[in-house]
Amino acid sequence: MMKSWLACLFCLGIAVPVASLANQDPATSMQSSVDDFREFSRVMQGRWISEIIWITDWPGFGERGDTSTGYAEYQVAEDGNVLTGREYQGGGSITSVAYYDPGERQIVQHWVASSGGAMHFVYYKQDGEWHYNLLGTTVDEEEIAGSGIRYIEDQGQTQRFTGEWSIDGEMLDPLRDSFRRLGD
Repeated sequence: MMKSWLACLFCLGIAVPVASLANQDPATSMQSSVDDFREFSRVMQGRWISEIIWITDWPGFGERGDTSTGYAEYQVAEDGNVLTGREYQGGGSITSVAYYDPGERQIVQHWVASSGGAMHFVYYKQDGEWHYNLLGTTVDEEEIAGSGIRYIEDQGQTQRFTGEWSIDGEMLDPLRDSFRRLGD
């Protein structure tokens, strides 16, 4: 009887932690701290020149495969609790706001484009790199989904925005945009 009880306890000791990992909310792996948000804001703030290679036809911005030079500016506001951004890419523009969501423990960024599309990003640091997941919608109500990494290089003077995105499940060209800091 004692061996049976010990075997049961041993199985529970393994099964419960494995089951809890299997049922773990995927958002947990994307959690961040307020300090992470402050670091994210520091590396993003400033004025940037960009080279964008269009991964699909974006109405009002550019056509798939075309390259355009753009300009971006990000500023910290509200006592360090918000990062606002404005980007001009091709024939269009994007307004964004990023903040730390204390309830979800996540760095969230919302983009709204002059084309009428909108995207919701969650940024998190993993293995020293800034990863992101995104969901959004085109002006035609098609679902945008993707993930990737925003590489910060050259002591913060260069950023590469990479990733794999899809629209309504159809994979787009790989994202490979680059940003060079012009100043603060």
